[in-house]
Amino acid sequence: MICTQSMMRFFERRRPRAFLLRRLVGDSRFTVISNNCWGAHIYQALGIQYQTPFVGLFIPPKSYLHLLRRFDECIRSDLSFTTESSSSAINVWRERERFAYPIGLLEGCVEIHFLHYSDENAARSKWQRRCQRITQDRTRWFFKFDDRENASADDVAEFCDLPLPNKVCFTASSYGLSTIVVPGEPGEMQVSDGIELSKISYRCFNALRWVSTLPHWVPLPSMI
Repeated sequence: MICTQSMMRFFERRRPRAFLLRRLVGDSRFTVISNNCWGAHIYQALGIQYQTPFVGLFIPPKSYLHLLRRFDECIRSDLSFTTESSSSAINVWRERERFAYPIGLLEGCVEIHFLHYSDENAARSKWQRRCQRITQDRTRWFFKFDDRENASADDVAEFCDLPLPNKVCFTASSYGLSTIVVPGEPGEMQVSDGIELSKISYRCFNALRWVSTLPHWVPLPSMI
C-alpha cells in the first residue's frame, strides 16, 4: 500500500507538467520511429498512449535502414521470429549476457530485438496493437537514428540522405553530416543506449519543438 501511494503521488506531481507539455505540443497525434526505445520518453513526458510500436526494443543499423527504405511494406508485413541474429557480435553478446528475449523478423530480414519482452506472444501482441496506432498523417511521422550497434559512417550517411521528413540522428562524434553530437560514456565511440540517451538528449536537441505543431516563431524550451 505504501508503494502504491508513493507511485500515485509521483504521477500526481507529473500531471501538471504533462498537461503543460501537451498544450505546447498542440497536436499530440504523432508517431516516433526509432532504432531503439529513445522515443518512448516523449510519450511518457506527455502522459499519452504510445502511438508507435518502437518501444522496448532495438533494431540493428542495416535492418533499420531496410525498414525505412520499405517502411510501408515492412510495417504491414507479418512478424515472424528467429532464434539467432544474423550478427555474430549480437549473438556473442546475447550469450554472454544470457539474454533470451525474442527476435522478430519483418520481410524475413529486418531484425526486431524485443529486448524488454519476455516471450514471442507478448512481443507480437504489443507490436501488432501499437502498429495499429501509427498515425495516418505522414507529416506527423518522426524518424530517429543513432550510431549504436556498430553503425558505420556509411550507415549514418545513408540515414541522413533518406528523403524523410522530421528526422534526427545522434552520434558520439561529428561525421561532417547533419547529426546531433551527444558524447557517449568515457571511452565509448557511440552514444548511450536509448533509455540513457533519452535522459540527456534534451541538452542538445529540442524534442518538444520537433513534435510541436505550434508556429515555429513560438519559442519552446527544451523540456523533453
